[in-house]
Amino acid sequence: MTPKLTAEMRHLCPAKGFIYVWQMPVRFSHWLNVICITILISTGLYIHFPFFTYDNALTEPYVMGQMRFVHFVTGMVFTFSVLLRIAYVLIGNEYANWRTFYNPFNKKDRGLIIQYFKYYTFLEKNPKHIITHNPMAQYAYLAVFLIFFFQILSGFYLWSLNDPNGTLYGMLSWFSYIGNVQYIRMIHYFVVFLIATFLVVHLYAAALVDFRTRAGDISSIFSGWKTDVSEDE
Repeated sequence: MTPKLTAEMRHLCPAKGFIYVWQMPVRFSHWLNVICITILISTGLYIHFPFFTYDNALTEPYVMGQMRFVHFVTGMVFTFSVLLRIAYVLIGNEYANWRTFYNPFNKKDRGLIIQYFKYYTFLEKNPKHIITHNPMAQYAYLAVFLIFFFQILSGFYLWSLNDPNGTLYGMLSWFSYIGNVQYIRMIHYFVVFLIATFLVVHLYAAALVDFRTRAGDISSIFSGWKTDVSEDE
């Protein structure tokens, strides 16, 4: 029989074991998103404000055309990556599945939501350990994926303007009800800063929870494994 760990032993080594949380397609989608977002932000900023160019477009590289090509191709890859993650919300394991979503109308879930809200606002020191995403992270990811969908659809709409008689424009022409082309383009541009802000907050939150709980949140997105540091029953 394995002896029960003392409080001192638990403090020195909080792990009780390892749990395979993030499946390979989930991790692949995560890092593909990171690469795509980096390229999309870089090329998108150039498209909005071409900070370097050549005087002679006939003999020198057409930088804007190259940037737009890379932006559009990366946008298609990003769309695939987002759809892959959405697929694993439906078919993924118990940690990536939509069933892990915290219901604010459920008393137990609501308690966890409030507890983690206090944690991120420095009003709570030791929230209950959760193997999968905690409530605040989950709601943040839901919001950012809605933003991703807007960026994808608005990006394809702006691309479709090259051929107003094409199928893509016919599918996305309803975007014109939001506003004129320049209005859509400016929203598409400013949403980039929301995504960049999320990336900074995401890194901060992941590092904070990992160092405080020693659950291996950061390493798990590489390996898929997290340490089980839940309290003994």
